[in-house]
Amino acid sequence: MEEQQKPLREELSEIKELLAEGSGKEKKPKPFRLPFSSRISKGNLKKGYVTVAVINDNMAVDFVKEPIIDGTIKLDNTFHAVEDFDIFNYKGKPFIFQPKSKLNPYNPLNGKHETYGQKYVMARMEGDKIVTKKKLGWGIGIVGLAVVAIIIYAIFTGGGG
Repeated sequence: MEEQQKPLREELSEIKELLAEGSGKEKKPKPFRLPFSSRISKGNLKKGYVTVAVINDNMAVDFVKEPIIDGTIKLDNTFHAVEDFDIFNYKGKPFIFQPKSKLNPYNPLNGKHETYGQKYVMARMEGDKIVTKKKLGWGIGIVGLAVVAIIIYAIFTGGGG
């Protein structure tokens, strides 16, 4: 015997139910996690270690942990000077952004205000704003302006008759 197929309507309703169940589960973005080799333990924290985000010349970023000795850190074969205001905190642990080719760490809080991306930011804000309903103010204003224009035209042309 052949198995009887379900009617098309029942199959469609089952598909809709499955889609409705699946749409409720939205993926949450994964939080950023430091590589295990660059995490600092409490013991290393007491010894003066910091996590360093090394920004290489090829724009690749590596994470390493290095001790601060006499206000400097050593990355491979280069030494870099570190000041107190260049050390940030990530989850309670010290963190430094160090370009490999620079002597001092990168501090995004220092420097001039940058406005070269202002037009892109303004365009995004303009696109994301919530548009409210237009009120009758514009329509009434245009009609009023047209009536005033007709009256002025009638006065200058001698009354139209």
